[in-house]
Amino acid sequence: MEQVQPGQIRNVAVFGHPKAGKTTLVEAMLHAAGPISRSGRVEDGNTASDFTPEEHEHGYSISTALLTFDWANARFHLLDVPGFPDFEGEAVSAAAAVETGVVAIDAVAGIEGGAEIAWEVLEAAGVPARIFVVTHLDREHANFDAVAAAIRARFGEHAVPIALPIAGAGLGGVSSLIEVDAAHDDERFHEARDALIEVLAESDDALLEHYLEGEEISGEALRAALIAAVARGAVMPVLPVCAPTGIGVRELLNALGALAPPPPVAAAAGPGVARVFKTTSDPYVGHLSFVKVLSGRITHGDHLANPMSQAEERAPHLFLLRGKEQVEVASLSAGEIGAIPRLAHTNTGDILLAPGATALEVEALPFPVPTYRSALTPRSREDVDRMSQGLAKLLEQDRTLTVERDSDTGETVLFSLGEVHTSIAVARLGREFGVTVQATEPRVPYRETVSMPVQAEHRHKKQTGGRGQYGHVVIKVEPLPRGAGFEFAEQVVGGAVPRQFIPAVHHGIEEALPAGPLARARLVDLRVTLLDGSSHAVDSSEMAFKTAAAMALHEAVLQANPVLLEPVMRLRATVPSDRVGDLTGEISGRRGHVLGVDPGGADTVVHALAPLAEVQRIAPQVRAIAHGRGRITLEFDHYAEVPPNVQQQVVTTLAGGASR
Repeated sequence: MEQVQPGQIRNVAVFGHPKAGKTTLVEAMLHAAGPISRSGRVEDGNTASDFTPEEHEHGYSISTALLTFDWANARFHLLDVPGFPDFEGEAVSAAAAVETGVVAIDAVAGIEGGAEIAWEVLEAAGVPARIFVVTHLDREHANFDAVAAAIRARFGEHAVPIALPIAGAGLGGVSSLIEVDAAHDDERFHEARDALIEVLAESDDALLEHYLEGEEISGEALRAALIAAVARGAVMPVLPVCAPTGIGVRELLNALGALAPPPPVAAAAGPGVARVFKTTSDPYVGHLSFVKVLSGRITHGDHLANPMSQAEERAPHLFLLRGKEQVEVASLSAGEIGAIPRLAHTNTGDILLAPGATALEVEALPFPVPTYRSALTPRSREDVDRMSQGLAKLLEQDRTLTVERDSDTGETVLFSLGEVHTSIAVARLGREFGVTVQATEPRVPYRETVSMPVQAEHRHKKQTGGRGQYGHVVIKVEPLPRGAGFEFAEQVVGGAVPRQFIPAVHHGIEEALPAGPLARARLVDLRVTLLDGSSHAVDSSEMAFKTAAAMALHEAVLQANPVLLEPVMRLRATVPSDRVGDLTGEISGRRGHVLGVDPGGADTVVHALAPLAEVQRIAPQVRAIAHGRGRITLEFDHYAEVPPNVQQQVVTTLAGGASR
């Protein structure tokens, strides 16, 4: 493909709710522009955007696809963004690379959660130009006018149609409001054009003057005002499209070519500066870094400095992408989006500098925090050895995944955005890294403590011929304040327990702490005092006293009304204000306690405390309650006693699991 100037580039990301027709729309745009001879179908698994095995299996987009093509003297870098909320990280990275966001909205279903998320992501990224496309206009009960009105009510009065559908068999065509003349015989078009002019006039003094004086506004003047208004976010065009039939697709391409602002660049020439906004693994070329060139030019073979990793990389190849198709080019110019393979020390969000380039300041990508917890269990010993390497590579590619090793349960815990996100990560571990793992709900890191002081003793005596074993201890166990941990003291008098064996008593108790008698959970918040005991001149040993101390502790805890402690999490959930009641009911049903709410207009933030056992997989339920818009963060707050009825259930369940 020929080199282009920054003013010719249109960087556009297509967002929307799952099944809103994004991928079908992108496929129709590719077909209209010429790179593909016929449009593929999502159902058939042959679209340019959805080409991974997981996307073919699930029937929806999982990873952002980059599709580059030329149209009407413009170079389009089109990003097809997954709409499923588990892949919101893809939306965040895509929004960081574009100047225009297209939000697809179903003409039948109307505004859904995916459109709301897209709006929030575009707002957070400061994407200036936003265009709404109403899809599925060929379906029964499709209503462009109703959806356009809903868009305006939800996203602002400056969201207005710039074209209207023409009635026909399903959809007969599309008519531009820019070119409507006085002879047009449909009053609906004149009313819509007047509404467009009114919105434009609010941000254009010259246009406002002509409008107030009743002068006819030419299409040329209207187009110029629209281009300026869209570029600064003063107007958000709404367009009708029927992708399966191709109606409205060319009009959309023309609108994007005219209205989508070109990328701002620090310099069109000179050494290049690029930002990695997405990382993936390609089965043919391996590690693939998606980059946007912010300034200058990146050239094939350049040695690229990475200030974040303090490493130097080499660009062995440069690609423009069309889904899985890779078009090798000699350079990537300022404003362009492409890919560089095999960068060994570069991750998503990093900056790359060609020789002589100066770094530019960029904000960190605001990825959502993963809260959905899954324990990963390798199938075999070989998988154990490979799992950590595979996870490290996966985390480099997907910044919405994190992994922790739970010191209490010994499990490897994967944090994701939801069940589907987890299943895709597990599938990729198998396909890309040859690691077979099972994902299950993690064990809760319970702890145990005592609720009353008791005294207990244990005499460890064993004679099997020759030298025997003898250790005898008397201990006192008493509760400490929550969070105090463990304390050991001794009040032995008269040498009842010889001084050389007291450290063994201490060690024996410490070694018994990780496995309490209730649920084999760690014992905490207690003080153990060695009071008395006895020894044998020949048979006493450190091991004998360690064993006696551990058994004495076990017996003491059973007498001290032991209680189970569970981790309690602090929740911060954001949902539409009209769904707060449903959310607080859900939290209460999970033994949670609502601390307060922060009303904020359309959305409300709910603060609460709830046990980890009840909320470690609550994220999908919050999204369901909020019709796809809900967000939640969890962080550890404190340990608290498990209610007696719940404690009995937990102990019984854990005992059953241990017996199996």
